[in-house]
Amino acid sequence: MAQEIEHTHLPIRGLNLHVAQVGTGELGTVVFLHGFPEIWYSWRHQMRAVAAAGYRAIAPDCRGYGLSEQPPEHEEVSPDDLIADVLGILDALSVPKAFLVGKDFGAMPAYEFALQHPGRTLGVVCLGIPFNPAPMSFDAIMPEGFYILRWRVRSRPPLTAYIQLLLF
Repeated sequence: MAQEIEHTHLPIRGLNLHVAQVGTGELGTVVFLHGFPEIWYSWRHQMRAVAAAGYRAIAPDCRGYGLSEQPPEHEEVSPDDLIADVLGILDALSVPKAFLVGKDFGAMPAYEFALQHPGRTLGVVCLGIPFNPAPMSFDAIMPEGFYILRWRVRSRPPLTAYIQLLLF
């Protein structure tokens, strides 16, 4: 029988971040970082599989996504915010070290977390985005009209509004 995924909100760096988790963690902890425009739910099958194997699986909704609070409208979210949020989640859940799994949008924070916090990282697996140590401008390499760039247009409702419409 599959274990139930538990949900909580953690106060992390001034925002309440939604975190889904399952498993005992006898063998360690695996943190899943979702892609764009996704939420923790993308990882539900993998979370149950690693929990059944003896790991604790944690999948947060990044700030502004899913059930996590959005930063104030005037505040831009940087990659450093996402990395600090992962560290804050590990601290709040008393996880000393974790494996990180990132997909798409979640890959870069996973790579950077491992580089900035090697003592808190057991390993990194990423899908869709290869590791690139050279800084890059996403705007410069993506073609005009690329789907991620369209989401940056200020006239659009926040991503959370779209997800809430889908869930309710």
